[in-house]
Amino acid sequence: MNRRLLPLLLLSLPAFAQAPDAGTAAPPAAEAPAAPDAGTPPEAAAPACIEPADEELAEVLAPAELSVGGQTREVTRLELHGLERLPEADVRRLAYLPAQGPLSAEAARAGLLRLARTGLFRHIQPRLQVSEGGEAVLQVQLQEQPYVKRVHFTGMREVAPHELLRDMFPSPPDEDDDDGETTVHVRSSPRGGVQVTTRERCPAPVPPRALLARYENDDLRPGLAWGGIPRALERALATLRHEGYLLASLEAELRPDGLLEVTVDEGRIEDVEVRGVAPEMVPRVKDALGLKSGDVFLRSTSRSAAQRVEAQLPFLELRDVERKARPQVRFREEAAAGGTTRYRPVELTPEERERAPEEHEVELSLGALSDWWNDEVRRGHEEGITTEGRKVVVHLRPRRPEVDLGLLPVHTQVTGFAPGLSGSVTVWDPKDRAHLTLDAALFIPLRLGGQKVPGDPDQTSEQRRLNVLGGVKARVSRLHLAEVGVQAHDFIDTQDRWRLGDFDSWFYSALINRPDREYFRRTGFAVFATEQLGKGLYAGLEYRRDAQGSLVSMDPPLSLFDRDDGPFVNTPALEGRMASVVARLEYASDAPEVQRVGSLFRRPEVSLLKQDWPKEVALRSLLTLEVGVPGLGGDSQFEFWKLVSDNTLYLPVNDDQDGLRVRARGAGGHDLPAQKQEGLGGWNALRGYDFKELRGDTSLLFSAEYQWGFFGIFTDVGMVHAPAAGWSDAKLGLGASLHLGDEVEFSAAWRTDERAEAAPTVRLLWVRTF
Repeated sequence: MNRRLLPLLLLSLPAFAQAPDAGTAAPPAAEAPAAPDAGTPPEAAAPACIEPADEELAEVLAPAELSVGGQTREVTRLELHGLERLPEADVRRLAYLPAQGPLSAEAARAGLLRLARTGLFRHIQPRLQVSEGGEAVLQVQLQEQPYVKRVHFTGMREVAPHELLRDMFPSPPDEDDDDGETTVHVRSSPRGGVQVTTRERCPAPVPPRALLARYENDDLRPGLAWGGIPRALERALATLRHEGYLLASLEAELRPDGLLEVTVDEGRIEDVEVRGVAPEMVPRVKDALGLKSGDVFLRSTSRSAAQRVEAQLPFLELRDVERKARPQVRFREEAAAGGTTRYRPVELTPEERERAPEEHEVELSLGALSDWWNDEVRRGHEEGITTEGRKVVVHLRPRRPEVDLGLLPVHTQVTGFAPGLSGSVTVWDPKDRAHLTLDAALFIPLRLGGQKVPGDPDQTSEQRRLNVLGGVKARVSRLHLAEVGVQAHDFIDTQDRWRLGDFDSWFYSALINRPDREYFRRTGFAVFATEQLGKGLYAGLEYRRDAQGSLVSMDPPLSLFDRDDGPFVNTPALEGRMASVVARLEYASDAPEVQRVGSLFRRPEVSLLKQDWPKEVALRSLLTLEVGVPGLGGDSQFEFWKLVSDNTLYLPVNDDQDGLRVRARGAGGHDLPAQKQEGLGGWNALRGYDFKELRGDTSLLFSAEYQWGFFGIFTDVGMVHAPAAGWSDAKLGLGASLHLGDEVEFSAAWRTDERAEAAPTVRLLWVRTF
């Protein structure tokens, strides 16, 4: 098998074209072929490299027999016949064939090969004639490539004519850019070994561009079809396939006046077949695919269909299948009435494919490598979608049980370092009746640094207890239940997850003794159900019954820095047994049709939806109401209600995540226990101010951030209502940030009240919560 690496420096000089009207490339008036610059006379020495015969030249160059009676003869004279548009002197100059004088057999063969490699001839028939006087005359019958004056396309709706013309009729490279080619031979043995060899090729003769049909300056210049019309059509078909038209085909007709009529079939689907699922699931799969008979089948269409199936039917997965090699197509010439020549596609037989060389143009650059890698990643979504003729076949199978494990590098002021694990196992039902998920997590406080609760060894032992959570839930699609389940837990909890991501809190607790969270112990269980009311709209109910315990910061602090500042204060919680009901309503305009919801660490302040940062306009809203009801199994001191509303609007400007993010959050209630109280100040909750500097039973927070590339500016405005003091003054925080990706950012924030300082508060945040 021959694979040819065509150098990047073989420039085609494509024009930055606009689509001509009516699909027709209107050429200028026919121009007579101009003679090449007189620089290399025919008598000049030929290049030192002499190429052996190549398989690709067999269709052009007939075998040359230069021996008589078994003895190789010197060629006395070489005659060229059949030239119509090409001047003989120019042809000889390209092939280094002298007009007079004898030629050795080797020089004659090399000249014939160079003639074939010019791409100017459809067929070359050499014939040696020996006269009675012993003179050996090599007569070469030449058939020029067809002359193309203009091109007209029919059948194209999505592809502009210039996209095909510039590949069908490229301009020849400059001689300075023609650095030759490298042929790479790859041979495999039955035992699995692979042998790779390379061979440098001499640069092919480059005809003057005035002789050739070429697309430049938004026009088709008339001339000979360089390399032939079949090769031009093969390049056009390759362009269509590269642009994603997986079922595309074309045929052409050349008229005597030089008009090339190209009929393009962009490739429309005739049927869609689904394999590997139960019969009752086939209509749902087809509906998710969105592929219909008569649609043009594009690579992007295939990719989108695969992604829709995986998003809407997560219990199924595409099955990788062994793909049949795409049929290799060659265009055969057929003579028609009136001097017309037709070109129709013909699939090569296995024997012809074995003999036919395959050419692959490779661009050696970092950009090309990146494009290749992205194509390979995207192709992973398409491996289960194949074609059989014009039929699209989708290969599916039930999704295997999924196991998800994660590390919990927990570090808090009330436990010290408490590493752990979280994990889940999901068992999928291929008929979409009920999908079961088992969740669990545990983390163990370690005894490091002599930490303890001062003067209270019992409390120290209590806070070093194992933290464990476990639950089971199901998704029942027919009832539109996104989740219904139960969980039990005994762990340290916080209501501050809406402020700062888990990892950021643990990181700064270990680094500088500033976790920006307050913790309490929860031991009990929860029963919950979440209904999907529509795309991105969810409503849920949850019953919670827990024993609530207060926690104390350990001493000395277990952190790398700021250990001398003393333990980070953890506000005591109201202890007792709390029973409450939580009702929630959530909406995300950019949510997929189907998504997993819920978490072991369920909080009324945090969304159950797991969403990436949007790249389009999106609105996300969370509304929860928690009511403490002693009559449902709780103590009398836990009779309260609390309402939380958290709304975020994303207004991206472009795909680079430039844009505006706006947040409006309000939360408050009545007779709230200490662990339910509101507080503003700290990161993502009135940045620039101290942690929970403003405390009360109700809070209002407005935030806005604009981002240009890696740079952003933000502002926060917040105020808190306290039962005794009423509403506080509105506080304003300002800041700037450097974004190091979708999540990581380095931020600096300033407060603007009477305690303002020139030095900002800074943080490197790993997880973005707003």
